[in-house]
Amino acid sequence: MWSRRSTGDHLIIVPDVTVPDPRVPSFVTLIARGATRRCPWCGDHKAFFIGWFSKQDACRGCGTPWRRGDVGFELAALTINMILTFGLVLIGIASLIVATLPDVPVLTVVIVLCAMALVLPALLYPLSFTIWQALDLKFRPPATGELDAPER
Repeated sequence: MWSRRSTGDHLIIVPDVTVPDPRVPSFVTLIARGATRRCPWCGDHKAFFIGWFSKQDACRGCGTPWRRGDVGFELAALTINMILTFGLVLIGIASLIVATLPDVPVLTVVIVLCAMALVLPALLYPLSFTIWQALDLKFRPPATGELDAPER
């Protein structure tokens, strides 16, 4: 963007230079906090979850709401969960096949991978949620009034 500045008789058009907000965490910080089940914005350990599957409306530290105005927010968290689960299952397939070559016990591999496919989504739910929260905060930084600290 460009802005116009007047210097006496002359009009100068100069580029706008925006200074980054020092309170905004970097992308790596947001993802690292999300991957450790903390609030991506403030880093609070209690953040959104009050149990493994139970969450509250906003972060207890900074007040960031978990939904942030989108009705389909949970769908994106589910997508992150599926990506993580499928990635770990593929790594499991490759590891089991490589470890058991040349005689691959197919039934054992299928049983182990089915168990992974059933257990991993439940184990990864909070992480997928906070990782998506981190991505959402990076793509759509909070508005001015959105981060109202909750009353304690």
